[in-house]
Amino acid sequence: MTRPNNSTLKNVAFYAACFTFSIALFVALAEAGHVYPFGDNSFLTNDLKYQYIDFFAWFRRVLLGEANLRYSFSQGLGMNTWGLYSYYLASPFNLLCALFPADKLTLFVFAITALKLGCIHISSAWYVQKRFDLSKPAAFLLSLSFTFCSWTISNLRNPLWIDCLILLPICAYGCYELIRKQRMIRLVIATALNVMFCWYTAYISILFLCIFVLVEFVDYVAEEGFSWKLMLDRALRFAGAIALGLLLSAWTFLPTILAMSKGGPVLALGPLLKTSLKSLIRGFLPCMWVSNESTPQFYCGIVMMLLAVSLLVNRTVSIKTRIATLVVTIILVASSVLSPLEYIWCGMRVPNGFYSRTAFLLSFFALWAAGHALQALKNQPKLRQAYRPVVIMPLLALTAIALFANAHVMWNQLYTGYSEKANSAYVATATDTITTIQDQTSASFYRIDRTTTRVDSAALNEGLALGYNQLSSYSSANNPQAIALLNSLGYSSVGEFSTRYAEPILAVDALLGVKYAIAEHAPSGYAAMTEIADTASAVYENPYALSVGVMASNDIQNCTLKGENPFEKQNDLYSKILGREVMLYTKIEAKNTEDDENLRQWNATVPSGSIGYLYINKDATAGSYWPVTLTIDQRTIGNEAWRFDNNIRQIADASDSPSQHTASIGVAEGYTDMPQDNDPVFYALNLDVFEQIINELKMSEFVPTVFEDGRIEGEYTAKDDGNLLLSVPYDEGWNVTVNGTATELTPAADKGLSSLNMQKGANRIVMTYKTPGALAGLAVSLATAAALVAAGLYARHKKSRR
Repeated sequence: MTRPNNSTLKNVAFYAACFTFSIALFVALAEAGHVYPFGDNSFLTNDLKYQYIDFFAWFRRVLLGEANLRYSFSQGLGMNTWGLYSYYLASPFNLLCALFPADKLTLFVFAITALKLGCIHISSAWYVQKRFDLSKPAAFLLSLSFTFCSWTISNLRNPLWIDCLILLPICAYGCYELIRKQRMIRLVIATALNVMFCWYTAYISILFLCIFVLVEFVDYVAEEGFSWKLMLDRALRFAGAIALGLLLSAWTFLPTILAMSKGGPVLALGPLLKTSLKSLIRGFLPCMWVSNESTPQFYCGIVMMLLAVSLLVNRTVSIKTRIATLVVTIILVASSVLSPLEYIWCGMRVPNGFYSRTAFLLSFFALWAAGHALQALKNQPKLRQAYRPVVIMPLLALTAIALFANAHVMWNQLYTGYSEKANSAYVATATDTITTIQDQTSASFYRIDRTTTRVDSAALNEGLALGYNQLSSYSSANNPQAIALLNSLGYSSVGEFSTRYAEPILAVDALLGVKYAIAEHAPSGYAAMTEIADTASAVYENPYALSVGVMASNDIQNCTLKGENPFEKQNDLYSKILGREVMLYTKIEAKNTEDDENLRQWNATVPSGSIGYLYINKDATAGSYWPVTLTIDQRTIGNEAWRFDNNIRQIADASDSPSQHTASIGVAEGYTDMPQDNDPVFYALNLDVFEQIINELKMSEFVPTVFEDGRIEGEYTAKDDGNLLLSVPYDEGWNVTVNGTATELTPAADKGLSSLNMQKGANRIVMTYKTPGALAGLAVSLATAAALVAAGLYARHKKSRR
């Protein structure tokens, strides 16, 4: 047995020190900021609170065999979950969530964040040592600066993005090897892993590598000389390495592309300049980041930044390398300032939140430039003394202190206003309520949704976390057609990428099978469930809720819903289902009683036997982020007509006589004016017509015996040949058999629903979901891996024969 040599042991000890120091610094930050588990400030903030914690809970259920990795009905009527997995959950660190209890997932997130920071420190220290042959103290200093740069600290709330910083140094060294040694395999494998762990940050990284490899090429030819043949050879090798990396990851990349390519809302580009000169300057300074301003996260340690700048004026470094460094620096800074560049970096889409997503690239490039500067310094006899540990160690201490202070200031902005105690209490109550509801019914199909949320009226993904079917969905990886349908019917803003069940809408709830609503206000048409009143949440049952399928006319197939507002679209939807025109809603002519710049008011009379509703039709110039204050009689909604709070709102219960009501809109809190064309429309749901329609549809319900993620089974007896409408979004991944014969699923209602052709008599329906592209992608990955192994063996054999 060969003993490890002294050099190997020193390297192991060094990387262990990097790993341990980063975790210790992270823990010290948590203790100083009183962040859980060292205080009551919750580590959950922004989307980590609104989305990821529920995604982790779902993934834990998948790992424990309680949920399906391929498909879920727990979001927006139903969705292919491969995009959810590959974007948010594919990191191998997430496998650790199975080791944590369901009520300790905040601790899990904290733990994997610490581990990721330690791994970033190791990979970046390894990179600068290998690339620039630096001493261990120098490598420690630079890698610590990269690990705790402002971008990393501010984006710990995005744990899915952090793995990229572990792999980026390895990819960069792969570029160095490719240029100087013509070796491709490291870049191939690192690219594949990058895509496997998070395709979104992998896209950003690959785009960056296309620029970075040019810098390495310029640096190389400055020493060895330029030739077009050399350039073509390296360009082809680089393109081949990236292509092979994508092919190697095809088992997850191909189904991801198919899952995410259905489209969705595309936001318009904003102003050309994303920030001000003042905020841009603040982005380069320690302790100056402001979370509610457009401050780019450029700061990455004073020493490393000064070293990086010094490369530009170091005359011992080739002028070509210095010019290339300056050009790339300008491009990376501009990418966080100019909207068109940000649009390109973010996948040809306008990012929704989290400004300056690509700032980590500038921090890494500063790591490269600083390493290059130290390498040049080491090679200058007059300046070698500055490279000695006795000089670097005080600089390291200064760097650690500055990074800690900067991170502490940022944490004091991020982890406030939401306590871990409040989070634990909310999760416990939600779990208790859902469990109680599920224990009360033995039905195979029903949906539950709630208007109460964890905090700040954010759309939630509790259905994924707790295992129930809901309409709400706050995710970048849902079924866009289903979300578009829900929003067009009045649940959230038209054009939003997600939806929130902010208030029950009786007619649509019934059609989509929402049987239970957890709501702050008693919804008309629902009945209070007094038997579960002790759960601390008010639960209401919808007696009109239909099952997953009803017989419909052929008008519903491949149809587009028409109407200028959600009420008219619901009328059109029910008319197409029934094959005749129905007036489920009738318009109420409201009288405008006040109209000025700060307040608009209407009086509306709701007919007897009807439920009164209103909906604010947003002006096209209002956008998603210009709300108003809505007051209905004595009820006030602080932010209405924006994002997830642009909903049909109830204004009156059904009564035996007409009733008058007042509605007004005003300036929302934090705004100085309001959009002048956001007029509400008033409609009445005629209960007699509604009940007659529901009774008719209940005569032809399809009640499945099995309704679970990725599978629907049941017997359906059709009175005549016809069309069975399913409240399941159309998706090419469904494989359907009727009486053992393969049957095509047909799109319905803008592809937000689907339908099946039925023959008269008994029909045995079996629907199973298979992820589109999964088998083809796996075949490509295996073939690529086999080809790489064969090529490696052939090269080794050829070398041994020389």
